Amino acid sequence: MKNEMDNDKKPNENYNSITDNDTKPIRNKFDGTSGLFELLVNELKTMYYIEKALLKAFPKMIKNSCAFELIEAITIHFEETKLHVIRLGEAFSNLDEDPFLQKSETIDCLLQDVDAMIEDTKFGTVRDAGIILSLYKIGHYELATYGILSIYAELLEEKTIFNLLAESLNEEKITELRLMKIANSIRFKTYESRL
Repeated sequence: MKNEMDNDKKPNENYNSITDNDTKPIRNKFDGTSGLFELLVNELKTMYYIEKALLKAFPKMIKNSCAFELIEAITIHFEETKLHVIRLGEAFSNLDEDPFLQKSETIDCLLQDVDAMIEDTKFGTVRDAGIILSLYKIGHYELATYGILSIYAELLEEKTIFNLLAESLNEEKITELRLMKIANSIRFKTYESRL
């Protein structure tokens, strides 16, 4: 019966001993509006790294793709990524920040997966399907980052930054739709070849 009564305590009462001991909340350097600005700048540096890493990776994906539609989609995305790098440079300039690269282990892992998949598959439809999947994963990561960063730029009333990020975000959305269409055509071709 006593145990049941102990559970009836307010949530904060159960943890008083933790906060009363020498633990104090640590103020993060990203707290507050200035912190949101620092977070935005740091994540822009990460996106700068990501886009530059993709510029190095796209030629290998193009070389290892079989379907014309996929080669065309990657080529278009390659050209758009060059624009993303330019826009990020403009964002840094507008924010009066240096465009340093901040390493992204996430993109490095995703690109290593692309290399491994290319190594493990033969040139053809299956490899194309793997490249589409890899590009889709990378695109989701970019969509999420550009989407949230554009919200932060808007919150910070950085209209120019918002517009630059929104342009890249829209291009990423179009790329995602393009990849879905190609994935469906590959599925259709694979189905036809079984008949």
